[in-house]
Amino acid sequence: MSRAYRVSVSESLNRVVQAEDGLCSKLELLPLLSREELAGLLAAELEGRGFTRDGDVAVRTESDGVRIAVDVTTGDVSITLADQADVKLTARGELTVANPGDMKEAEVKAREKARSRLEDEAKDASERLREQVTRRLEGRLRDLKSELDAVSNKVTADALKVRAGQLGTVEEIHEDAATGSLTIKVRV
Repeated sequence: MSRAYRVSVSESLNRVVQAEDGLCSKLELLPLLSREELAGLLAAELEGRGFTRDGDVAVRTESDGVRIAVDVTTGDVSITLADQADVKLTARGELTVANPGDMKEAEVKAREKARSRLEDEAKDASERLREQVTRRLEGRLRDLKSELDAVSNKVTADALKVRAGQLGTVEEIHEDAATGSLTIKVRV
């Protein structure tokens, strides 16, 4: 009668998993002025809202890690969020062998099995983190969209005022903050 031998190994994995999500959009700016003049108005409005300028790009990083970058010359907007988490995992691998001479080979196979399980669990942890990042970013998009719409409207209104001044003498300006309407009376 033969005996069965159980080979059992334990493996652990400590890893930092990272996840990032983002989206790109474009500010709707009417070409009322030259590209340089419009870029100047956009940059000034963004700086007033806490953005810092890095060349042609205005950047602001929120307290929750959301990074907003606006190219002032093209109006391209990039919103990203990245996060990382420490993952500490352990897994066991077990095999049963009938021959004691097969124990070394069984140990190697059991270790491979445990490592494979750890890799799968690490991938799952990474995917869960990515999903969390995506949910957090989606939660912030509504606020950011309304802020960027306000920036676009303000820059368009400022561009209209400048353009009206270029066309003639501005006699009257009426702005209704509630409706967003703007009336400019110009003498040409």
